[in-house]
Amino acid sequence: MKILLIFFTFSLISGAVRCVSVTGYSGGSLLVDSQKTWFSNSAKYMAKLPEFRTKIHYKKHDKWIKEGRFTLFKNNEGKLMIYIRDLIQHDAGRYQIWYHSDWYIDMTLNVEEDSCCNVSKRVMVNIGETVTFSCEYSQNHINDPKIIFKEGKDSIEMIYSTSKKTERFSVSDDRHKNLFTVRITAVTPDDGGVYLCGVWIYSHSYSYFIINTVHLHIMDSCCGASKTVNVNSGKTAAFSCEYSWNQRDARKILFKTENNIIDEIIFTTDTWTQKERFSVSYNSHNKLMTVIISTVTPDDGGVYLCGVLDYSHPYSYSIINTVHLHIIDKYKVGVSRATGHSGGRMMIKCEHLQHKTKPKYICKESDGCSERKNPGVQDEWMENGDVSLYDDTRAGVLMVFFRELKAADAGTYRCGVNVSHYTESFTELQLDIRDDGKYPKTKTESAHLGEEVNITCQIPEEHKVHFCKEDDDHICQNISTSAVTEMSPSSERNEERVFTVSISNVSVRDAGVYWCGAETRDTHLTFISLTTKIQLNLFSNGFSMIIIICVCVILLLIGGFTLTVCKLRHKRQGKALTSDKNIMSSCADSRRDSLTDPGSAQINSHGELPTIPSDELLYTSVSFQKHEESLSEASVTVSKNELYSDYAMVNHCMRLN
Repeated sequence: MKILLIFFTFSLISGAVRCVSVTGYSGGSLLVDSQKTWFSNSAKYMAKLPEFRTKIHYKKHDKWIKEGRFTLFKNNEGKLMIYIRDLIQHDAGRYQIWYHSDWYIDMTLNVEEDSCCNVSKRVMVNIGETVTFSCEYSQNHINDPKIIFKEGKDSIEMIYSTSKKTERFSVSDDRHKNLFTVRITAVTPDDGGVYLCGVWIYSHSYSYFIINTVHLHIMDSCCGASKTVNVNSGKTAAFSCEYSWNQRDARKILFKTENNIIDEIIFTTDTWTQKERFSVSYNSHNKLMTVIISTVTPDDGGVYLCGVLDYSHPYSYSIINTVHLHIIDKYKVGVSRATGHSGGRMMIKCEHLQHKTKPKYICKESDGCSERKNPGVQDEWMENGDVSLYDDTRAGVLMVFFRELKAADAGTYRCGVNVSHYTESFTELQLDIRDDGKYPKTKTESAHLGEEVNITCQIPEEHKVHFCKEDDDHICQNISTSAVTEMSPSSERNEERVFTVSISNVSVRDAGVYWCGAETRDTHLTFISLTTKIQLNLFSNGFSMIIIICVCVILLLIGGFTLTVCKLRHKRQGKALTSDKNIMSSCADSRRDSLTDPGSAQINSHGELPTIPSDELLYTSVSFQKHEESLSEASVTVSKNELYSDYAMVNHCMRLN
């Protein structure tokens, strides 16, 4: 926990009594400089009033008297220091500290609550490496000097201040984050211990500083032989650490760590105290320490270090084994099943509502989930092999789209989320692939511009209807509700039903590939099996129409060119219009070109490149040509207002042949 250590220096009050008033913070520590001489031959005593509850009994010592959280000691200047660790609200009150004959200090302690002052941490580093740790301070103390103490066996020694600097210690201050960072280079076993760091605040009668308390642990040969243990949430995890013959009588210790920070000390043979749900035993004959964790939770995931304590350095250890414990949290018992058809499409939506912003993945059980497919980025469609993925952080959903199902796609999958580096949650699903020739179906529908088209599909009777349009990346996205004016199912047989989708006022944008199929849902999963492919072609009325979709025909001033010639495929009367990308790729800019191709269109325009307002297909020019074999007496009338465009202004020309 972060500690508030308050360091006080008090002015002299005449007589045998020195009265002081100090303030500490719950969870923090208090360090008081009494400015009174430490008399080694005098017994010290500390009690809390009014009941005179003893905190330190009458004792004599050269420099250090400690009972529980209360310590009296002599600093390097020979002065009496008062140190109270881990303050609690109950510590507030009045104290008397007797230090020589009838001389005493009368101290009033106030304990306040502050969330900034109740965090401490344990940092680990290998011998010879560099370690850094940070200490937080209040916005009010940006300009105050920084200071570091180290707590020893029977002293608290100043290691660093603005007036006292040590060769291997340095401090950098980030005033935007209210953090100063301590850096120690070439660490040795002697560097292990408890560090008190903070800001030193002066006043006319006292001084204090706010600090973290940091426990620095020094590791030798970190981190020994490594092993990985996987266990399902709620089950029992077990692992063993093997010691050498020379280490059989050494003090054993078990840490849990994360990012070089020691989360907690699980077990030591000094106390044999054990954490709840943890059972630790040592077999001296086999030289094995066995750890059993019952009813594991996601919080149990992490790195565990089995070590041996160094007798000469209390914060130095030799690490024997490193155990990586992975917790797997399965959302539901059983396996959800989905069926697709070879050659068809499949969309799988996996919900992770409790971990919306965590990275998500899908993997196949048959290869041990060694190949985890994930988008790599969030909130954007990305291809990964033969699937496309979208990690929707707003909805907490991973969308997996199989662009073309094949027999090899069948199998058991995990659709999961990485809650942390050592914890994952997933839903298991079974994907079956059928190859019965019945699906997928392919059909073609045709419609005239401005009219209505009805598209029919068949799906299993019990399933929900799904209808979508394929985009340029072959991902089938839901069509907007405004485009579908009617969806009316009608039962024809027991196993299947027919439904109809009506699209009114058909435009060029509606041309393309559609899919329909069945949608099913099972708890956290949604399956969409697309089984019928529909190619929608559009017709003109009595004329063949050439649609120029390329944006390049709008801008004719690129590079100073004022003329663009696009050679397009000639579409005869009654033939379908197309939005094929080949048309787009056929556009070319030129200063001059012959118009020998009877299917060519010449477009003259002036202006600057417009900004494309959408990703959808746009046509920029329409050329009408009546053919000799046509018997129709129809004529063409086009007004500027009838040209549809998302641009604010269109410069255009028309030509009738």
